[in-house]
Amino acid sequence: MTLAEDLVNTYSIVRNVEKMPDVAALSALFDAHDIRPPAPLTEADLAAARELRPVLREVFGAPDEATAVSLLNAVLSDRRAQPHYTDHDGSWHLHVAAPDAPAVDQYAVNAAMGLLTVVTTGGMERLHVCVGNRCAEVFVDTSRNQSRRFCSPQICGNRATAAAHRARRKAAGAAT
Repeated sequence: MTLAEDLVNTYSIVRNVEKMPDVAALSALFDAHDIRPPAPLTEADLAAARELRPVLREVFGAPDEATAVSLLNAVLSDRRAQPHYTDHDGSWHLHVAAPDAPAVDQYAVNAAMGLLTVVTTGGMERLHVCVGNRCAEVFVDTSRNQSRRFCSPQICGNRATAAAHRARRKAAGAAT
């Protein structure tokens, strides 16, 4: 999963369920993506992360690449992205967030850069909202033929297959 997917999917718009209820959950999300806060996370950080979610969700539903890139450029600008190379771990690599940036800004900038890479190299066709009946999670389709329709083939895909099977059986039963 990408940073953007993971953050956006911490809230279910279909079920109105908060999946990032506290600072500890935010901290776990940051840990999962190797974001090291310069200071302990606070309720303000949690609020900032929650405010970022709908902005990133909007990118997944953008009507075209220009809109998506504009939204992501705004994230970079608002979070004062500062590209720089560092060798803090022994090899040179690019960081985009300022070294002393708040953790949510680091997350936002890295998520925006990830989505920009997808949009500019793979196209908007790679960004999706799950078509599952009870789902609206977002995902990046990394399949070769870009045919993924569900966030999880094992969950949403299986639900859709089972529902289609039940509908066919019901229609066959009604026809006899």
